Amino acid sequence: MPIQTIEQSTEPPMPPNSQPEHPFKSRSFWHSLGYALNGLKSTFYTERNFRTHLLLTILISLLATYLQVSPIEWAILILCMTLMIAMETLNTALEYLVDLWADGAFRQRAKRVKDIAAGACLVTAVGVGLSGACVLLPHILSQFVLHQSVQK
Repeated sequence: MPIQTIEQSTEPPMPPNSQPEHPFKSRSFWHSLGYALNGLKSTFYTERNFRTHLLLTILISLLATYLQVSPIEWAILILCMTLMIAMETLNTALEYLVDLWADGAFRQRAKRVKDIAAGACLVTAVGVGLSGACVLLPHILSQFVLHQSVQK
């Protein structure tokens, strides 16, 4: 078998801590953060489901505070709420990308991609809802039972 050689690059090596020139590459962490916040702001103003999940996040946080859930339960709730909001944001980005590709025309493949992404959001919402119920229902029921025994 012949020995294969690796071609040497003719480009000069990049100095340490430098980044390649790229038109979409942000200049700093703060620029990246600004772009991310712009994306969240855009999603908030254009997507009803994102606003619904954000409202539910606030209400669940208030309920968890009232019920004095444990730190590990807080961690579970925070992970679930973050997952749902992130999934909704990714779904929105994917919808915009598909719309750009479809260029205003109805395309069966575009519909399929959007339906699959919506299905992923639904699966996530069900899992998050069940996880939240597992954490919060015992606290709610114990409050209800405690309230009932105080009234007797």
